[in-house]
Amino acid sequence: MFSIQEIKTMKREINILFWIVFFFLSLWFAGCASVAETGKAPDEQYKSQITLFLNGPERTSENITFDLNAVNIVAEDGTSREVMAKPLNVNSLDVTGRQILLGERFIPEGRYRKIEIVVKKASVTRKNGSADLALPPEGIELPIDINVHPRQSISLFLSWSPDSSVSEGYLFKPLLIVKQEMPELRTLLVYVTNEGSGNVYVINRQLGEVVGTVLVGKSPRGIAVNPRKERLKVYVANSGSNSISVIDPNTNTVESEIPVRFGKEPEAIAVARVSHEKDLIFVANFGSNNVSIIDASTLQEIDKVAVGDGPVAIASDPPFESLSGTRFLSNSEINALRNYRERYLNVYVANKNSKSVSVLKIDVQSMRCEEVIPFEVQWEPISLSVDYLRGKVYVANNSFDDLSVISIPAIVRGNTAGAVSAIKNVGPSVIGVFSDPDFERIYLLKEMPGEIVVLRLSEGVTPAAQPVMPPVMGIIPVGISPRAFMLDPEGRKIYVVNRGENSVMVIDKTTRQRVRVIPAGKRPYGLDLFTR
Repeated sequence: MFSIQEIKTMKREINILFWIVFFFLSLWFAGCASVAETGKAPDEQYKSQITLFLNGPERTSENITFDLNAVNIVAEDGTSREVMAKPLNVNSLDVTGRQILLGERFIPEGRYRKIEIVVKKASVTRKNGSADLALPPEGIELPIDINVHPRQSISLFLSWSPDSSVSEGYLFKPLLIVKQEMPELRTLLVYVTNEGSGNVYVINRQLGEVVGTVLVGKSPRGIAVNPRKERLKVYVANSGSNSISVIDPNTNTVESEIPVRFGKEPEAIAVARVSHEKDLIFVANFGSNNVSIIDASTLQEIDKVAVGDGPVAIASDPPFESLSGTRFLSNSEINALRNYRERYLNVYVANKNSKSVSVLKIDVQSMRCEEVIPFEVQWEPISLSVDYLRGKVYVANNSFDDLSVISIPAIVRGNTAGAVSAIKNVGPSVIGVFSDPDFERIYLLKEMPGEIVVLRLSEGVTPAAQPVMPPVMGIIPVGISPRAFMLDPEGRKIYVVNRGENSVMVIDKTTRQRVRVIPAGKRPYGLDLFTR
């Protein structure tokens, strides 16, 4: 038995221990609460972003290798922030004619004065062998003068000249010139959404490199451009923030953010001209199984339309004038389309989880959907492409080996029962499709393995009449886990988004050879470009 005094002492010690434990638990939960309240890592709490690229030389006579350990950006108050994600081994011959993404991170607003470059070691290889180079004792610093504003995306490009980077025969003093984004000719630009980076990369097709970045919403996925000259815009579907970012291509900045009120998880987006004065934006909302209709003039969401389960891709009829000179449609089909387009516009939606395509019949006068026509296709329709010259919509069924083909003239004439046919045995894992009617080709993008399959369609033979897969004209290897691809307006190059290796691959359509690999952000998703 314990004495009364011993019991009092034990109670006092337990009480003290309780309050000590309570104090530390309070601190721990307070720390957890601060993270839970923001829902972001400390780096992501800042509203601005910097992206840093290394541009290699067009040519070089020096074979220089160095270990780039870190690149830091230094604020006016002396605060240094590391931009590069991980150390990099750089060789002058390997980076010739190439651009490399060094890193990107969110930073606070304010003025930044310099870039610090940390090099561990360097060497040069010449005819008489390799030799280590000395590093400058004062380090490597590049002066800058950048004022970062809230919600701004800053792109910096370090242009390296290896031939002028060795001083006195033994000292490695890299000649690096810092450049910022420059205004570009819009018709030469490709826009790529990076889901993991929360931004859009702007690529110059002529240079074959990134020339700017645009900070948008969370998890940007689908992207579409409005090519109307008096209303050039780029629209980005932000799945994570339930919004549409509107980019002005003249300045490559976000000028508006449209909240998606009628849907959840906007996945894909399309822009259609409904009249000479009016454009509509159609947004496929994967999380709510509907399509939002937005007036492009007022940027107001005016309607929602229920579709199938998991809408993941969307496309619309192009202007009727694009049928000029088609040799694939009869006069009666062209006349039927002309009469139909005076009143209606079709919007096509691939519903990944319900094995269907929804066709929205849009009244161009009221700008409302008059009817939704469902078509059953095959498992996991994940992408579609409108070939208006042929009057076809090609549907990529990711988990089936048929390519579904929907006849647009059949829809217009009300023959929905006979509107769907198939190109057989193309194999599963098709994630993208587009046609090249001028050369009787269909291009299929396969996620596994990463490749493009080129099919030939015989003139005068419709896909419905073909019991097996058309002849394979070629197979083009691409990168890891490709997600999207498209043909440039000149019909010369194919741009492929490789999600698994954060890159955009450029392929010469004629030679079927890789021309260039351009860096992308984290988990790139979609792309689009302006036609002339």
